Amino acid sequence: MQRALRCARCHGVILITTKSAQRGETRVNITAKWGVNTDGRIQYDYIDNPGEYYVAHYTALRNYLVNVRKQNPGQAHINANRYIGESASAGNGGLGYMVYNVPAGELLIGTNGKLNPNAVLGNRVAYKGNIYTLYPDNWLDNGTRDGFRQEYNINITGGNDRYTILGNFGYLKEDGLTYGNDFDRISARIKTDYQAYDFLRIGGNASYNHTVTNVHNAAFGTTYTAPIYPLFIRDADGNIMSDAHGLGYDYGNGVNGGLTRPVETNYNPIQDDLLSVNNNSSNAFSIQGYATADFLKYFKFTVNGSVYVTENRMNTAYDPWYGYNALTKGYVWVGHYRTTDTNYQQLLNFNHVIGLHSIDVLLGHEYSMQSQTSLSADKKNVALYGTNTELSGAIINGDMGSDISKYNVEGFFMRAQYDYDNRYFGSVSFRRDGSSRFAPGHRWGNFWSVGGAWIMTKEEWFPKSNMVNMLKYKISYGEQGNDGIGNYRYTDRYNITNSNNEVAFVFSSKGNRNITWETVGSFNTGIEFELFNSRLRGSVDYYDRKTRNMLIWFSAPSSIGYSGYYDNVGDMVNRGVEIDLSGDIFATRDFTWTVGLNMSWQHNEVTYLPEDKKGYTCDGYNGYTDSYYFVGEGLPMYTWRIKRYAGVNDKGEPLYYRTNADGNLETTNIYSNGDYYLCGTALPDLFGGFTTSFKIFDFDLSAQFNYSIGGRKWDSGYQSLMTPPYGQIVGRSYHRDIYNAWTPENPDSNIPRWQYDDMTFANASDRWLIDGSYLSLRNITLGYTFPRSMTSKLKMQSLRIYASCENLYYWTKRKGFDPRMSLVTGSYGDNYSPMRNISGGISVQF
Repeated sequence: MQRALRCARCHGVILITTKSAQRGETRVNITAKWGVNTDGRIQYDYIDNPGEYYVAHYTALRNYLVNVRKQNPGQAHINANRYIGESASAGNGGLGYMVYNVPAGELLIGTNGKLNPNAVLGNRVAYKGNIYTLYPDNWLDNGTRDGFRQEYNINITGGNDRYTILGNFGYLKEDGLTYGNDFDRISARIKTDYQAYDFLRIGGNASYNHTVTNVHNAAFGTTYTAPIYPLFIRDADGNIMSDAHGLGYDYGNGVNGGLTRPVETNYNPIQDDLLSVNNNSSNAFSIQGYATADFLKYFKFTVNGSVYVTENRMNTAYDPWYGYNALTKGYVWVGHYRTTDTNYQQLLNFNHVIGLHSIDVLLGHEYSMQSQTSLSADKKNVALYGTNTELSGAIINGDMGSDISKYNVEGFFMRAQYDYDNRYFGSVSFRRDGSSRFAPGHRWGNFWSVGGAWIMTKEEWFPKSNMVNMLKYKISYGEQGNDGIGNYRYTDRYNITNSNNEVAFVFSSKGNRNITWETVGSFNTGIEFELFNSRLRGSVDYYDRKTRNMLIWFSAPSSIGYSGYYDNVGDMVNRGVEIDLSGDIFATRDFTWTVGLNMSWQHNEVTYLPEDKKGYTCDGYNGYTDSYYFVGEGLPMYTWRIKRYAGVNDKGEPLYYRTNADGNLETTNIYSNGDYYLCGTALPDLFGGFTTSFKIFDFDLSAQFNYSIGGRKWDSGYQSLMTPPYGQIVGRSYHRDIYNAWTPENPDSNIPRWQYDDMTFANASDRWLIDGSYLSLRNITLGYTFPRSMTSKLKMQSLRIYASCENLYYWTKRKGFDPRMSLVTGSYGDNYSPMRNISGGISVQF
C-alpha cells in the first residue's frame, strides 16, 4: 500500500520525516573511523613489459611492410627494426623512443620475433651537448597512492515532555588515489520540537555542510600509455633531473634527448595532477520549520517551510611552466554557482477512530521553486603561480559570463486512508501538478493512486500455527509524473554574441512547445510473510509499469541545424518480479546466523511509437536510431544496432555479415558493405544482492554481495587496447589477446591479423559486446560489542569496535571489464572507479 502512496508524484515530498530526538535523559553517541583508500579497479591484461611491447609493435610493422608495402620478409624485418624507434612524424609507425641499448651491428628484435637478449634497458642519447638516459617508468604507480581516511561524528539527544533536541556534528577527511584528489567535510545539524500549547507544536531543523573537494585524476588515464616511455628526465648516470619546481618530468616535447612522444605529446599527466588546481569549495545551508495546530478534536493543520541554499566556488588553474600550459603562460578560471530551493506546504489532516475503524484524510498544497545562478570568468598569463590562482593574478582576459535559471512546481493533493481492525487497509490519493518546464497549455498533469492490503493471518478462520505467523496481501495502482529534462526545453534558445561590436543572436538549441509530462502508471501486487516462528521473512511482488509519453532526447541529422530535441516519443512497459527473503538459519542465545536474498527480474519493451518516429526498419522492427541504439516498437530500450562481426578470412582480414538479395546471410571484408543488425540489449535479465551475518557471543560478522546477470555491454576499454597503431596514432597500450591474432600459423583465430595502419581491425561491431554479468563483494564487517557488565563500570551505555572493507572485489566476464560503471558500457582507463576502503572504528554511547 505504501507503493501506491508514493506513486502520486515523483517530484517534491508530501511529508518529510527525519530522525528525531527521544524524550528522556540525554544521550551522547560518539563514533570514530580511520582507514585507507586503495584502488578498487582490476586492470586489463595489458602488455606491461617494455620488451614485450616493442615485440608487439614490431610485429604490427612487419606485417604491414609485408602485406601492404609488399616487402619480402627479410626487408620487412630490417625495416621494422629501423622504423620502431623513429619519430612518429616520419610516417612509418615509429614510437619516437628507444629505451633499450642494443650492441652495434645488432637489431632489437631477432628474426625469431623475440627481443634480442643482449638488449639492455637504459639507452643513452646525446642532445645539445648533454647525455640523457632513457628509462621507462610505471606511470600509474608513480601517479597514485593509498589515501588516508578519517571520520568523526558526535550525536546528542535529549528533552522532556514538552521539548526535544537533537544535535549532530561531523568531520570527514580523505585523500584520494591520485595526488590531485582529496575531500574535506564539516557538518552540523540541530533539530528541535516544542509543545508550545496543548494544541500547538512547533519545530525546526537547521543544517550546515562545508566541503572542499580537489579533483584532478589524470593519472588514471596513463594505463593506456605504452610501458616504454620515461616519466622523468634522467641524466647520463640515470639520475632523475630536477628544476626550480621539483623533479624533471618528461613532456614528450623534445626536451628529453630531443625526442617527441606520439602519445600525450607536450603533456605529463602525473605532474599535471601535482601542479594543476581543480577546487570546489561548497557551503550548503538548510532551514526547515513547521507548526502544527490541533482543532475540533479530529483535525490538524500543519504548515511546513524549507529553504536549501548551496554555494559553490570553483577554481581551475594550470601552471605557466610546462607543456601546452606554457604556451599561454598559465591559465586560471573562477566560477561561482548558487542553487536555492524553497518548498512550502499547507496540510489539513483529519484522523478519527470509530471502534475498529480508522480514517485518515489529508488535503494539501505545495509550492516549490528552484533558482540557479552562475558567474564565471577566465584569464591567461598567470603571475606568481603556486601562491596565486585568482583572476586578479592574471593579465589576459578570456571569456566571462553569468546566467540564471528558474524552475517552479505547484501541486494540490489529497490522500485518504482507511484501516479496519489493523486487518484491512485501503488508500486513495490524487494530485494535480504544474511544471514551468513545459509551455503554457501543457504544464498541468493529474496523477492518482489506489491501493489496498489484507493481513489474512488476523482472520479468525486462518489456521493458528507456528508455521505461518504473518501473511499479508497487497495490491495497488498509481500514476506519477516526470518532468526531469532540464529547464526551457520547450522553447528555442539562442546565444548572444559579439559581431563587430554589434549584438548577434546565434541559434543554440531547438525547443518543442508540445512536450508535456511523462506519465508512469504502476500496477503492483504481492505478498509479505513471516514463517516458522518468524525465522523466515520475505515478500514477493509483481509489478507492471507503463510509461506513456516518454520524454526522450530525439536525435536529428546535424544538417538541419541542430542535433536534436526533447519529445514525448512513445510508450514503454517494465514488467517484473521482485523477491526479498531474510531468514535465521540458526537462532540461539549465543549464536545467530542470518542470510538475506533479493532478486529482480524485469522485462522492458517499447510498446508504441508515433508514425513520425518510425523512419527506419531493422530486423523487421520499426523505429529510429540513436547512435549505436535502436528504439523500436516491440524492443527493449538500449537495444544495440550495430554491425555483426563474422570472424576473419583466410588472409586474417575482419569479416562482417550482410543480407543478400535472396535474404540469406553472407560475409564481406569491406566494413561499409556490412549490414546493421539488432544485437541484444544492455539491460540485465536479473539483478539483486545477498547478505549473510553471524553473531557469536559478542562478536558479529557480516558480508554483502551485489550481482547482475545478463545484458550486453560495450567494452570500450578492451576495444581501445585491441586497436592496432595507425598513422601517427601510436604509443598506446596493447592487450595480451593480440598474441592470439590470426597468422598463417594460427589460422583458426577469430582475431584479425595484427597489422599497423589497419583501419578495419577495431571497427564498431558486436565484437566489442560482452556479457555484462557481475558479482561484487561490496562489504565485509567484523565487530565486537563489549558486554554491558563492563561498559556500565565505565559509565557507558554501549561500546563497539569494528573493522570493515568496502568494495572488496568483483568478478566479471573479462579481467579489467567493470560493468558496474555504466548501464551500457564497461570501465575505461581514465575513469575514477570506486575506491576500496579498509577501515576500523569505534562507537561509544553515554
